[in-house]
Amino acid sequence: MYKSILVEIEDAIAVVTLNRPQKLNAWDTPMREEIKAALGELNADESVRAVILTGAGDRAFSAGQDLEETQKISSGDEGLDWFKSWKDFYSSLRNMDKPLIGALNGVAAGSAFQVAMQTDVRIGHEGTRMGQPEINSAIPTVLGSWLMNDRIGLSRTVELTLTGRMMEGRECHDIGL
Repeated sequence: MYKSILVEIEDAIAVVTLNRPQKLNAWDTPMREEIKAALGELNADESVRAVILTGAGDRAFSAGQDLEETQKISSGDEGLDWFKSWKDFYSSLRNMDKPLIGALNGVAAGSAFQVAMQTDVRIGHEGTRMGQPEINSAIPTVLGSWLMNDRIGLSRTVELTLTGRMMEGRECHDIGL
């Protein structure tokens, strides 16, 4: 049914696995549409009590946006449509009536860090790395700073936004992420 994600349900727990390990599970618009559709279906399924979101492989939950897709945007209108599509994607996370758990197996960078911050519970390990490295590619974060400020405070948000530094799993744990 899906091309870029896997969905399994066992004992009332659904697991949605981002399944592009060759791209560090970076998402493009079709993958984000699949995630949005799956979350909507699982949210409506009365037999499902919770949803786990994770990534295939052991290197990344997700590297965030697949930059190959953004390089193909050829006009302001295309860029605006792409930008607006994120609202529906993020709304699919926020509209979950069931617990949404982020099982972070490796890096959660950029928009994947933003997705992780919108899950109800994040579970990682010492090798987990999270952050907003977009500034290092001259890409500003739009939602990331707002989400970080609410969760980790202004000082750390400014530092991470301006440096693009990725936090290690221990630091994420220590600051409550």
